[in-house]
Amino acid sequence: MILIKKSKEPQKWTEYRSTPGVDYQAIPELVDSLLKEQGYICAYCMRRIPTKDRVYNKDGVTFSETKEDHRVEHIKSRVKHDDLKLNYTNMVICCPGHIGDEPHCDRLKGSEDISFSPLDTMFINTLSYTTDGKIESSNHAYQTEIENILNLNTKLLMLGRKEARDEAIKNVNYLCKKNGTWNKAAIERCLAKYDNMHVNGNKKEYYPYCGIISWYLRKKLKQLS
Repeated sequence: MILIKKSKEPQKWTEYRSTPGVDYQAIPELVDSLLKEQGYICAYCMRRIPTKDRVYNKDGVTFSETKEDHRVEHIKSRVKHDDLKLNYTNMVICCPGHIGDEPHCDRLKGSEDISFSPLDTMFINTLSYTTDGKIESSNHAYQTEIENILNLNTKLLMLGRKEARDEAIKNVNYLCKKNGTWNKAAIERCLAKYDNMHVNGNKKEYYPYCGIISWYLRKKLKQLS
């Protein structure tokens, strides 16, 4: 995960939620704002969104696509926190949550609550990653929720994170090809690439799974200091 920095809620959402008696509905302006502030990656697993997932049948060959290509997620669920259902700071946007044969992210979380937030720097600082792409938290309670409520360590999600990190390693190696030794300047140059959004067509996007890359490169910088 990466730290999500909330922007000001869109005017259309302010107008919508201010309507007397209105109930929650993900209007287009709300979705668009959430996508932009997250750089078009899922708040939890960091996959590219919007995207449609394949839901495989029992034969493991045939499949159907999910009807949705994103899900607006309430960090504190609407079911348990009705007073927060229209609160923009309680919302993030997630993937359809069905890569492979295991539900994850908001699709699995449903009406459950988690005790952490991707908006909280202190939580993000508890995270680390293993060599095979597993996401871990130094806080036992957080780790239990990462595993059991969000299911962020499926085989395919771990593989996606590992491949993203390996690609970043190749980039640093290329920058250091003259002597083969990693240096601070090369790492910082690569870190800037993955820490920030890049322009892709008419969008500003983060690279998918950029959280593991930022964590890994910062660890390498610390080792050089």
